[in-house]
Amino acid sequence: MAPDGDEVLRMHRELEGQLAMEEVQLLYRGAQGKQTIVEIGSFRGKSCVVMALGSQEVGGHVTAIDPHLSLDPVGDTDYNAEDLEVFNTTIEKWGVADRVTHIVERSHEARANWKDTPIDLLWIDGDHSYEGVKLDLDDWSDLVSPGGLIACHDYTHRESVRQAWSETIERGGNDQWEVHKPVRSIISATRK
Repeated sequence: MAPDGDEVLRMHRELEGQLAMEEVQLLYRGAQGKQTIVEIGSFRGKSCVVMALGSQEVGGHVTAIDPHLSLDPVGDTDYNAEDLEVFNTTIEKWGVADRVTHIVERSHEARANWKDTPIDLLWIDGDHSYEGVKLDLDDWSDLVSPGGLIACHDYTHRESVRQAWSETIERGGNDQWEVHKPVRSIISATRK
């Protein structure tokens, strides 16, 4: 049984991560009915848990890809090796570990081993450099199935994300994607 609004609010409050409440709702609703979910950038597991719970009624599975490398602090966040341990504890605590495959490597490396399985929901929140976002979009967006959803975090306040999104998703006009209005910092589109 899917969580009600109070449970979604509890996820937002109790899970460590950088998603606003509206963003948690977007990912939770976006995951409903989705079987194959790929997450690029897992940090400490908030979005992974939200999407796993959102897709639980159909037995959805999340492939979470993150190398969990120590990085120089970005904003108020110090990314480090401890994030991997917290991620694993979080998915266990929230009861979704059996529906999550965690790949501890860079997304480009993981793509080389992906067997072109269609993706119902692609969530990109990894390397926010232009080159990183562009590579993720180039590597993974063509795998999103018709009716599937792609979403990128930090679109509204990172030029690098906006530029890569524009060049990759919006380049062909409205032929392939129905682009949605941003929700806080998330841009999303449905494959036609």
